[in-house]
Amino acid sequence: MIIKKLSLHNFRQFQGDHVIEFSTDESQNITLILGDNTSGKTTLLQSFLWCFYGAANFKSKDSLLSSFVAQQTLFNKEDADIKVAIELEHQGIDYTIERSLTHYVTGSESKGFELKTNTISKVEMLYKTKSGGTDKIPPHQIQNKINEILPEDLAIYFLYDTERFGNITSKADVTNSVKGILGLTVLDNMIKHLGSASKSRSVLGQLNSNLNLEGNKKAAEAYKEFTEAEEKRELIQERIAQKNKEIEAYQKAANAKKDILRSLEKTAQLQADKDKKLKLYNFEKNALNDAQTQFYNAFKNNTHLFLGFSLFQKALNELTNTDFDKTSIRDMNANSIKDIIERGICVCGTKIENESEAYKHLTDEMRYLPPESIGTIVKYFKEKLNMSLNTSSSFYSQLENSYKNILASVQRLSELEDEIQYLNDELEKYDSVDKHQEVLLELEAKIATINKDIAHLNQELGIIQKTIKDNKDIYAKNIQTSDRNNELLGYIGYAEEILNWVTSHRDNREKEIKEQLEDKVNTYFSKMYHGNRKVTIDKNFRVNLVTTDLTEDIHTDESQGLETVKNFAFISGLVDLAKEKLKNAYEKDAESYPLILDAPFSNADEKHVKNISEVLPNVANQLIFIIMAKDWNYAEKSLSNKVGKEYYLDKQSEISTKIKEVNKI
Repeated sequence: MIIKKLSLHNFRQFQGDHVIEFSTDESQNITLILGDNTSGKTTLLQSFLWCFYGAANFKSKDSLLSSFVAQQTLFNKEDADIKVAIELEHQGIDYTIERSLTHYVTGSESKGFELKTNTISKVEMLYKTKSGGTDKIPPHQIQNKINEILPEDLAIYFLYDTERFGNITSKADVTNSVKGILGLTVLDNMIKHLGSASKSRSVLGQLNSNLNLEGNKKAAEAYKEFTEAEEKRELIQERIAQKNKEIEAYQKAANAKKDILRSLEKTAQLQADKDKKLKLYNFEKNALNDAQTQFYNAFKNNTHLFLGFSLFQKALNELTNTDFDKTSIRDMNANSIKDIIERGICVCGTKIENESEAYKHLTDEMRYLPPESIGTIVKYFKEKLNMSLNTSSSFYSQLENSYKNILASVQRLSELEDEIQYLNDELEKYDSVDKHQEVLLELEAKIATINKDIAHLNQELGIIQKTIKDNKDIYAKNIQTSDRNNELLGYIGYAEEILNWVTSHRDNREKEIKEQLEDKVNTYFSKMYHGNRKVTIDKNFRVNLVTTDLTEDIHTDESQGLETVKNFAFISGLVDLAKEKLKNAYEKDAESYPLILDAPFSNADEKHVKNISEVLPNVANQLIFIIMAKDWNYAEKSLSNKVGKEYYLDKQSEISTKIKEVNKI
């Protein structure tokens, strides 16, 4: 496809008529359109989408009609149209597509006037015939024809808006559209055309329906059995396909969770630190509780020792300098001495006489014995006091040390609480690993359940396949012999062989083309990107980016700049492979496409811009850059000699822009 001309009439800020003729020169295949912010760059790109599909992707919901024209329309009470026309060439045929939308005024002088818009736009499509004349595509076929030229779900790849495109990885399933661009739909269409006996409009359905089954009950019953079984087979195959799509969706979500979990290493470490601190905290708290219990019990059982400690010390200090206890004898009193004196003989056998030495010692001893003296009591009280003081002192020291340990434990608990609170504050900055892990396990469980469902469906499919085969055998053996039936059976066998070959060839070609596309995309990605990454393409032609720095390939987060490089690599690979397929007779419907790029370099750094600039002109047969001058400066050195046409968006006001062609000297 080659875009030749774009015509605008009153489309947003492009008041009046504006025309851009694009370069179709093979060596100078770039059309450059420069413009500042809010000058209408995005409007130009969206005008293509609106002309092709009747829908535009503007951030605001403002009317498509020029604001200035809208004011005039209200003032003059006259209808006004917006129009966008595109002239292009596709597979050697020139087409013109024109879409218009009428705006009209309703209301009255008393109630006021209001500008309304028709809900449906009008579209016309013309093409040049081989004789040089012009003919119209019937209205009901126009949208199908446009989608045949450029499938709508692939338009965002070729009409590329960097700011709105986002990540190619998240795009919807574009399998059918990619297959169309790469020329594989001809094989799909052939398979549908051949069909099966249960499809009445297919080749096999029509051939089987023309067989004469009258008078042959077994053949008729077998025919009924296998056609019904074929319908069931299609339903099961559809269910399996749907289940596979569900698995793909869940797997994609699971991969996203795995990527998140890989990226949350810091959170995992914080959580591990927190768990460790919590374990220490709980251990310390239990130890504190035990220590407090022991302290309370010890104090309760020995309160007198604790309270008496200071009293014991004071009493002992008071009695230290007394000598009452120097000669006292335990359990002896003055009456005992009197009895010894009266008896006249000591217990030791010494004779006691008045004024003798023994008598003098005994009478002197009476001074220290009760009731004459408390010396003996004091002596033994001091002994008991010393024992009590020693016990009390030991208990006091033990209790004091225990209390110090309790205070230290309380301090450690306070410090651990502070550390745990800090870790909690840090964890709040990140997602919870446990939360993502829980979701991942749920997704993996769903995938496992669906895989079991698919296994059961495949078992059921195997039974149905056998039913089809057995009944086809019965059908073939019992069908009434006639020249006509034999002829039709020959055709049926021939059609089935063709169907088997086309199906096998289609499956092989799909696999080959996916591999070829992945190789090409990686080739261009390696030219555009500086680093150790690569892209993978799944069975639905969706693109993922993985890093190759580790022992295993893993999906990685992407910056906007990296997304841009990946997107361009995919587009380049797709365009290049489509050009290659043009040379293949089996893929004659493949087509080369232009690239229309809005702000293509806004998210890429200078080095990536240079790399992309060196690749794109050699891939696409036509490039249309809608770009700011400052971004063009990075690419100008590489691309200026390939510019065949150049335009400038001259912003007159916030609601008006003129398109001016830059004449090269």
